Parts: sequence; structure tokens; C-alpha cells
Amino acid sequence: MYYNQVPMLTHWRHMHDWESFVDAQVTRQEADMTGIWRGNDGGVYYIRHDDPHVWWAGFSDNGRGQHWTHVFHGMRMFDETGSEVISGNWADVPRGTNRGSGTLVVTRSGDRLTKVSGGIGATTWQRIRY
Repeated sequence: MYYNQVPMLTHWRHMHDWESFVDAQVTRQEADMTGIWRGNDGGVYYIRHDDPHVWWAGFSDNGRGQHWTHVFHGMRMFDETGSEVISGNWADVPRGTNRGSGTLVVTRSGDRLTKVSGGIGATTWQRIRY
């Protein structure tokens, strides 16, 4: 290999990788769920999205957590129709009085989550703050 060919090939490869990186970051920013969400169960949910991971802490009683407080960890993916799906596990923690746990599957459309299956009370969530 000639010396003068290496920089050009390296430059092209880095430019191609950079464009892919920029495209991925734009997609990721548009899809970010991080923020504060309110469930139709009166709970407040603090969500952290680190693609593909989704973490949250949910507190009953408009955020006080006296009846239930749970944590959730799930993975964001897309189904065969292209819909965004978050699937994972949740468990109550001792802040509240409930002691449940289970699986949860929700779909996402913009700033709204909708429960597909799972044992928690909320069926919809709406983002209230980024």
C-alpha cells in the first residue's frame, strides 16, 4: 500500500462513520422518553431513557408514594408493524405499602404510553415535563 493512499481511505471511512453516528443521534434524540410522566392512576413516574434501556420510579398519590412505589426496567424495541414497544419488569419497593411485582408491556406514541399487558394500575401515561 502506498503512503499517500492511507489518509484518503482513513478519511473516507471516518466520514462515513461520522454520518452514521450523526443520523443515530438525531433518531435517538427524537425518541428520548426521559422526563416526568403522569399516569391515569394518579401516579407520577420519573423516566430515564438510555436507549434501548428504559428505567423509571413510579410514586402513587400524586408523587408522594404512600400507597405504592415501584421501579421498572425495560427495553425499547419495535414490533413487526414498526410500533415502539417497551417491555420489562417492575417491583414495588418499601416506600409504599404494596408488595407486588411482575412484567409490563407498553406501547409509545409521542408523549403518550399505553399499557398492553401487566399488573400495575395505570393504563396510560402522559409526559408532563422533559
